[in-house]
Amino acid sequence: MATVFVVFPQQTDSIFAIKNIEITGNKRTKDFIILRELTFKAGDTIHNWTYHKEQSRKQLINLFIFNEIALQKNDSGNVMIQVTERWYLWPAPVLQIADRNFNQWWLTRDPKRLIYGVQLQWYNIRGRNETMLVDFKSGYTQLFNFVYRVPYFNKKNTWGAQLSTYVSANRELWYKTTDDKVQFFRSNNLFMVNRRGSEIVFTHRKKIFFYHQIYGGYRQVRVKDTVITDAVNPHYLYKDKTLQNEFYLGYQFTFDKRDFKGYPTKGHYIRAAVEGPYFPDNKLAAMPVLIKTTAVKYFHLGGQFFASTGLIARYFKIDSLPYSRTAALGYGKDFIRGYELNVIDGNHFIVQKTELKYRLINRKYKFLKGIPNYEILPFSLFATTYFDAGYVWNKNKAATVSNLMPNTFQYGTGVGLNLVLFYDYCIRTEYSINKYGKHRLFLNFVSTF
Repeated sequence: MATVFVVFPQQTDSIFAIKNIEITGNKRTKDFIILRELTFKAGDTIHNWTYHKEQSRKQLINLFIFNEIALQKNDSGNVMIQVTERWYLWPAPVLQIADRNFNQWWLTRDPKRLIYGVQLQWYNIRGRNETMLVDFKSGYTQLFNFVYRVPYFNKKNTWGAQLSTYVSANRELWYKTTDDKVQFFRSNNLFMVNRRGSEIVFTHRKKIFFYHQIYGGYRQVRVKDTVITDAVNPHYLYKDKTLQNEFYLGYQFTFDKRDFKGYPTKGHYIRAAVEGPYFPDNKLAAMPVLIKTTAVKYFHLGGQFFASTGLIARYFKIDSLPYSRTAALGYGKDFIRGYELNVIDGNHFIVQKTELKYRLINRKYKFLKGIPNYEILPFSLFATTYFDAGYVWNKNKAATVSNLMPNTFQYGTGVGLNLVLFYDYCIRTEYSINKYGKHRLFLNFVSTF
């Protein structure tokens, strides 16, 4: 009898038959974009309204086109959804750092290592959550970049596509790694490296939490003759050439059940990708294969305590790995905290990250009065402690002579404060110490996974 009176009343109270779904506040967004993210539909009988209400709200927030979403039901069987749309057109000046992260740039504060220009971000085009991005950048990197994404193009709203193309050039390039730090080369103010490429991606999403991508594209890298001299790095590209053409085809699977994608506190996330690059100008003994996977679990421990643990791993099977493809840890989100000023190059790597969080603040503040889309600012502040560990396999004996960190177990730990705005903008201030006893304060603007 004990199991009956604990469980049964909760289910009975939450049973709810949905007759109609009413959406308001979506001045641009089409109804089907919103309905696609719900865990229920008209005609369903819901056995746990609280779960469906919260999960559907999180799914809508994770579209990144709404600032706020409210879901309510009434006794007549109606569900009311109220959304507050974000601004969708953002033509804005751009100022970025060229280094791997803010902490690396802050060592020199060199204005020559800044990228500036104009970027047009146009979200939710035609109200169908289509996205267009156009970049015109100068400074350290000369860049033109174009991306257009269509989430759904079929009647069932399951298939989508994305097309992108870019052209870039740099007068300086990262040509080798010494003492586990990237070294730079510049000569006569000429463009040392030129890159271009195009990619098409087809996406399939039949169920809410499952994503499939099939993608293919072309990349080209061209360097000046001086780059492949013995004085710089003759192995910068494949087979010591100045031109590298690459075609590639890949598949990626994602299972995403995080509460908020920008800064998760509950749920889990799995991503696995396999890619086969093909180099028509280079006769390799075996076809290269790149496999990368990420798996993360987020826990609510009770009260204001949260935790997460996750794993990132990469396997890159290729003959005579050139320096241009050695990037392993220290780039993007693939890093160990405490090593922000270092890189660890190699073929394969594995990283494990564990974090404990305590939420100090979770409030909504009045923000821009009179601007309907931004009158309210969701604000959260977390105190954190963490431990990261990883290993990079580098088969190049010459590279490991001048670098100590490859082929050696590495770890870092520390404490920090994480500021989260609008559910997805995160600023991490962390004081870390690594295996070698080096410690300092770091500032990061990307999530740990």
